[in-house]
Amino acid sequence: MRLVKMIAAMAFFAVIFAFGPASAADWTVNRVSQPAKYTADGNTWHFIKRGTTIPNASWISTGRGGRVALQRGDDTMMITGYSLIAAVERGTDARPKTTLIQRYGKMTVDVEKRGYDQMTVKTPFMAAVVKGTKFTVTGTKLASDIRVARGLVEVANVKSGHKAYVGAGGKAEIGEDDQSIEISGRNTEMLTSSIAGSKNNAAEGAGANGAANSGNANAGPGNNNAGGNGKGNGNGNN
Repeated sequence: MRLVKMIAAMAFFAVIFAFGPASAADWTVNRVSQPAKYTADGNTWHFIKRGTTIPNASWISTGRGGRVALQRGDDTMMITGYSLIAAVERGTDARPKTTLIQRYGKMTVDVEKRGYDQMTVKTPFMAAVVKGTKFTVTGTKLASDIRVARGLVEVANVKSGHKAYVGAGGKAEIGEDDQSIEISGRNTEMLTSSIAGSKNNAAEGAGANGAANSGNANAGPGNNNAGGNGKGNGNGNN
């Protein structure tokens, strides 16, 4: 079983890092508080500095008190402490298409409204399709939730396929054992389930290798708890 997990983790990272240089505009760091690191290959971790351009499909890991503010054109993203998040770009500068993969932690994203489905967010329990909005995603090993401040997001339970619309002032939450979606607040609506749960859609195994070599003794290839609490050796030089 351990060998199977290791092979699955290696295969996932091979796919993620195969994207190489971004074809769309990169995310650039505006502000940072340590500890905060990124890896472009799953092995070597670099401290994030102001002005750093994050390579496509890199994992960003923050520890206690760590914060990273990124910008791509008019789009912004704030990643707070104890987070493990990757941004995968498949679009172009004029038509960016982004997949944000959150293993755990918290991020607030503000994206410019465009006339197409420009962004997908994936957590172990949730998939969300974004066109143009401001929203916050929070995740742990037990649940994920999304709060929408502006615009509209379509949320799906990756296990059951149940869907919901969440608008400004609304919230959706999905736990590891939930077969549906718990919605609350304004501008929310449950939709009829229209897709079957995907065996491989649980954040595409995001972070199975986790924040390997991030300074956590539990981190390492094939460790599903890799990255632990994201304490990425905050004593490094900025």
